[in-house]
Amino acid sequence: MYFFMLMCLVLVFLITLVFMVISYKKLLDMEVFSSYECGFIVLSVTRMFFSFRFFLISILFLIFDVEIVLMLPIPFILVSKINLFSVYLFFMILVIGLLYEYYYGSLNWLMISMSKA
Repeated sequence: MYFFMLMCLVLVFLITLVFMVISYKKLLDMEVFSSYECGFIVLSVTRMFFSFRFFLISILFLIFDVEIVLMLPIPFILVSKINLFSVYLFFMILVIGLLYEYYYGSLNWLMISMSKA
């Protein structure tokens, strides 16, 4: 019984050692395989340029993502005219905000000059 346990332990150790040797190159290039999160490189200087447009698009995405979540229970709460009015008011505020962002060009990711077109 002890021999079997010892052989399992040695086998696990050898498999771990083989995988560590194989993946040694990948451990050195961890930045290459890391995720590109929020427009920042993971291993970089802390004081770097942050795109305000990226921040604005992410906030708009968050707002409309929450809107989708709030739309799900609407069929269950539309039993009175007060609830219907509050839902319409909520959607109108969101649409007005979206039109405001569109009008001022916040949704244009690429700034294309009209004189070049």
